[in-house]
Amino acid sequence: MSEKSSTANHLAARSLIVISEFADYARQLCVRVLASSQPIVRIMAVQHDTKEWILAVARYMNLSFSELALNSGLAASTVTRYMNDKSGKLSVTERTLEAIAVYSGIPKNVFPGQRRLPGFGESETVPYDDKQDERLPDWVLAAIAAHKGNRNGIEPWLMKSWALDQLGILPGDVLMIDQNRRPKAGDIVVAQLTDLVSQRTETVMRRFDPPFITTHSSKMGPGRPETVDDDRVIIMGVECGVIRPRH
Repeated sequence: MSEKSSTANHLAARSLIVISEFADYARQLCVRVLASSQPIVRIMAVQHDTKEWILAVARYMNLSFSELALNSGLAASTVTRYMNDKSGKLSVTERTLEAIAVYSGIPKNVFPGQRRLPGFGESETVPYDDKQDERLPDWVLAAIAAHKGNRNGIEPWLMKSWALDQLGILPGDVLMIDQNRRPKAGDIVVAQLTDLVSQRTETVMRRFDPPFITTHSSKMGPGRPETVDDDRVIIMGVECGVIRPRH
């Protein structure tokens, strides 16, 4: 065999190896995507989507726009004027959408009946920041300060969902979270959920039922237990007190 022929055969063999490796990588990537049991939901980006969401929530709750607004603590006209506007000039505030989401238990960027992909929606709980969040009543701030005392690693978190309403934890509650306490069965915990495909993270409030964290909600219905693996699901702290800033 000539040197030229040998070189050609070597290049051909090398090309086949590269093609095979690329095909195998593509197959693995496809399997990872298909293995995800959670559908990617459409995020509201324009006014049309916002109106679709409010309409879907009203139908899901079997309420008129006026009833949905009033039950959410809003003036009836706040929702009805916006939904009936054909000019496209009226808008709706984030506060209005948040109020509807809190009342209905349906995240404001997810349509009823669709599962939320962790990281695509807003976190269900956030640390309370008196410089950025709406100021709480003075007695609540005093209770937070008294509970913290001189202890490190204890911070207030705001609950924003109905994920634990059957355990008495409601949207708007302030939970004192101890970042140094080890969780035990039955504890309420703050956890981070990471989607392995998108690498986006969501912070949630759950009950710890080893080795899972679970929801307990009559409004949101059954939720899938998540296994605490300190990789995709990480417990960040344990509840050590609840303050309800309602009059």
